[in-house]
Amino acid sequence: MSDTKTPPPAPPLRSVHAAVLQHAEARPEAPALVDGDELIDYRTFTEASAVLAGRLVGWGVKPGDIVPLLVPRGAHLIALQLAVLMSGAAYATLDPRWPASRIEAILSQLDDPVVVGPPGGEPLGVTRTIAPAPLAELARTGAADRFEPVPVALDDPAMVFFTSGSTGVPKGVLTPHRAVTRMFGPGGLDGFGPGRTAAQVAPAAWDMYAFELWGQLTAGGAVVVVGDNHLMPGRLRTLVADRHVDTMWLTTSLFNLIVDEDLGAFEGLETLYVGGEKQSPRHVRMFLERFPDLPLWNGFGPAENCMLTSVHRMVPADTALPSGIPVGVPVPGTTVVLLREDGSPAAPGERGEIVTLGPGVALGYLGNELLTRERFPELELELELEPAGEKHRAYRTGDVGVFDEHGILHYHGRRDRQVKLSGNRIELGDVEAAAAATPGIRTCAAVARKDEGGTVDHIALVYTLVEGSSPTPREVRRHLTTLLPAYAVPARFEPMDELPRRDNGKVDLTVLERRPL
Repeated sequence: MSDTKTPPPAPPLRSVHAAVLQHAEARPEAPALVDGDELIDYRTFTEASAVLAGRLVGWGVKPGDIVPLLVPRGAHLIALQLAVLMSGAAYATLDPRWPASRIEAILSQLDDPVVVGPPGGEPLGVTRTIAPAPLAELARTGAADRFEPVPVALDDPAMVFFTSGSTGVPKGVLTPHRAVTRMFGPGGLDGFGPGRTAAQVAPAAWDMYAFELWGQLTAGGAVVVVGDNHLMPGRLRTLVADRHVDTMWLTTSLFNLIVDEDLGAFEGLETLYVGGEKQSPRHVRMFLERFPDLPLWNGFGPAENCMLTSVHRMVPADTALPSGIPVGVPVPGTTVVLLREDGSPAAPGERGEIVTLGPGVALGYLGNELLTRERFPELELELELEPAGEKHRAYRTGDVGVFDEHGILHYHGRRDRQVKLSGNRIELGDVEAAAAATPGIRTCAAVARKDEGGTVDHIALVYTLVEGSSPTPREVRRHLTTLLPAYAVPARFEPMDELPRRDNGKVDLTVLERRPL
């Protein structure tokens, strides 16, 4: 028997724009978007998007195209994104604040695209300009009546997320409609649907932006756009009190910051998802002591299995587990299987590579067939998937996990974060888990530093401290010797004020690995 977990029945699969338009027809006056003082219902939102879709088609946008959007975050961008989908194409949201070289590297991967942006964006590659306008003004033009949304297949691309590539060239993850809508609606995730309101906080180029945005809009809920570059506790309080936000997604680092600085800022939320990094047991414990009845979900998954792969409602007992807080059970529309290094299924209780199957799996990497074949193989496994007896497209995450006796998935780091030092294999994720349980440590990262020949020279623990705590490196080391074998205890301990972060909020390990020996 293999260690495989199949999801419960999922919401019906639909195209993203078909789901939004369905709610616009059923509840046209229901709130869809809030952007500053602009309050936008579903009718206005979809009619304005139809006007923009007509313009896109007039510019030559057609089904199968990828349309880069160099537009600042806001209601106008969201209407453009829906407009691209209504035209049958897929969008790729690029941040105008990115370095010009990164934008150029992305645009060079596309085949002479129609690049949409505001006036003045031509130096960044914009070929067609649209000046921002209130959606109500666009909807009043009446052009929406003359545009018929283009029907698409569930496997057609809806959006492209560019992630950092190991070669320095951004990788484009082709995400189909089915991957976005599989988790939302009847039988879907907690916190989405009519009467619910989410805050849109994530960067627009990130897949969790789609989680915040399309999660509510395809389920009939509302979205409040947060224009701030960084969400601070005071802003969170305002969103809950004044905008009635009840559902949030936060990166782990941001969640930890708010817990430390203003735990009461979460008051009034009804559902909170946290993820992107391994959870800190101390911060989760503090939150649950203050808000025992507020659902706190650990969300896990790569962009290649759109948005989330698994979720786990955290409870106090999780904070005492030696392996760290679990990542839970597969989300609707996702199956998880653990594979050994030889590709065979892992036995129950055995560690294996986390491999995902089902509607959430991406179509592959844009313009990179070799990497797509490597990371998105077709597997023939005995799974409860339709059609039965056939090979199924999968995504090999490179993450290592194990299912416990209750069928709960536990994360054990990256396959590529296992290093060998003096003949001993060391899981850097295990070092980080032990360090996270050390009193006084707020955030941490274990990195392998190499010599000029590329051989691992030593393990370093880089960490930040809880305010008011000041354990010395010697004290941190002493604590780790009680939790780790001697060969796995880091040789260097380096406290920092803050760990370096990438655009998506995750710790930038490459910066830490390059620190001087």
